[in-house]
Amino acid sequence: MPPGKPATVDSYIAGFPPDVAFILERLRETILHAAPNASEAIRYGMPGFFLGKDHILYLGAWKKHIGIYPIYPQAPPLEEKLASLRASKDTVQLSYDKPIPYDLVGRLVKARVKELKPK
Repeated sequence: MPPGKPATVDSYIAGFPPDVAFILERLRETILHAAPNASEAIRYGMPGFFLGKDHILYLGAWKKHIGIYPIYPQAPPLEEKLASLRASKDTVQLSYDKPIPYDLVGRLVKARVKELKPK
């Protein structure tokens, strides 16, 4: 994570080397494309994406990966795609040394948005 406490998502992303910043920016674009009404803010020292007061997800960049939190259990077809990326029950890790599955992240965001919509 970048030193200090960034005040904005832009400053968070700018605190990383260009290769990591590029991935974070692409993830941000993917999330906002999948949830066009989402807002973003720094919470817990990392970018969070929200619908109203409810979180969609948080991103945290680390030395060897980007963590996405919390990713609750998904429907079986989506969960199967996540299996190799699960680091713990509610965490997905995207390793820098593997292709970033932006499409899968978009699907996760859409699934979370669907959960948050009033029934």
